[in-house]
Amino acid sequence: MNKFKEFLERNLIPITDKITNNRYVKILMDGFMGISALTIGASFFVLIRSLPLGDWYVGLLQSTGLYDILNFPILITSELISLYLILAIGYFTAKSFNKKPINGSLIALGSYLMLTPFEMAATVTTQSGEEITTMVSNVLPVSSFGSMGIFLAMLVGIISVRIYVFFDDRGLKIKMPASVPENVTNMFETMIPASVVFIIFMVFRVLCSHTSFGTAQNLIYGILQAPLTQIGGGYWGAFCYLFIGLFLWMFGIHGSMLMYVAMGSIANAMWAENMVAFANGAPAPHVEWLYMYFVNMGGSGATFGLVLMMAFVAKSQHLKKLGRVALPTSVFNINEPIIFGTPMVMNPTMAIPFLAAPAANFFLTSLVNQLGFSVLTGAMQNNYYPVGVLGAFATGSWTGAVWTVVLIAIDTVIYYPFFKMFDAKKVKEEKEMESMDAEDDLI
Repeated sequence: MNKFKEFLERNLIPITDKITNNRYVKILMDGFMGISALTIGASFFVLIRSLPLGDWYVGLLQSTGLYDILNFPILITSELISLYLILAIGYFTAKSFNKKPINGSLIALGSYLMLTPFEMAATVTTQSGEEITTMVSNVLPVSSFGSMGIFLAMLVGIISVRIYVFFDDRGLKIKMPASVPENVTNMFETMIPASVVFIIFMVFRVLCSHTSFGTAQNLIYGILQAPLTQIGGGYWGAFCYLFIGLFLWMFGIHGSMLMYVAMGSIANAMWAENMVAFANGAPAPHVEWLYMYFVNMGGSGATFGLVLMMAFVAKSQHLKKLGRVALPTSVFNINEPIIFGTPMVMNPTMAIPFLAAPAANFFLTSLVNQLGFSVLTGAMQNNYYPVGVLGAFATGSWTGAVWTVVLIAIDTVIYYPFFKMFDAKKVKEEKEMESMDAEDDLI
């Protein structure tokens, strides 16, 4: 394992550092993190809608009209996700180049709208009852701002502001005297670079209209987003997203962050489509991206069962104290004390269960979901809800909490033999330390 660590430190870590420190990667990460407050806010309403209280509760929400009221924040978050993302990407791109972030947000938004069709197909019912499908002008289709536009928002947000920065740095702007108020100066100095950016995207809009795709949204989705999500957004893509992150953790690399950098755009598209389906009362189209709620109970590596054994079964004083200290945070799926205190990093004894337990949880959750015993709703949840509660909200049923308990029991069985070996090793080390201390006292 030490040789493999040296290999990673020599070859992989420099590459990951370059990737995570890349300007545009950081812009994308900041952009997605910037809009996470909205999705977390919407999850509060998801929480209320998803309370596992049975059919009577759903009937109560529907009969009182609360169902539609609670649904509205979910819809304006999930179905307008690209709109928020374009503002965030524009903001952080401008900030990265030391320009006024508000200018970046507005230029990015204007560029995105420049590419957005102002018409949509609508079905009209005549007085005779006949249904006619026609094109309605001067309307913005909501679909242009949903998960389908995530990749376009990323590209337009960066490219539009980057063009603006290019012309602004070269003095293509109206310079005002120092006596003019700052807000007026900013308006005039932004006018020419912003106009050039809009002209460029207007030309691109026209070019797209002469292709078989028709719009920039359809073009980017068809040639970029759809193929990438087809490859990385399916069952095995979700498994790789989770498993590789865990594998890298074993060598002290923040695998979760690295995988988010690599696959965050795909993951967010999957989660957004699941949210839209949930809000509309439809099954989650990408249910495998919801298995995370049952993969890492207690934190990365599914360590909740391990923490219980440490706290109440361990003979080693180190593990016993660590388990009792870590138990309160593990309930909320936070296990940094276990990761670094055990430690799990560079620990060949615990490496196998650290990877095997989450993998077992993933495949078993897939099985029970297909059999219909614990069906995931598609609603995005806060990963820091307490163990058991998270499972109940993710399924909208008490069965989710029961399945969580079952998985914790399975994880405990997986960890048990490795825990016993490691506990015995720690007890031996502690006795050796006590003997050395006793000898020192005699001297």
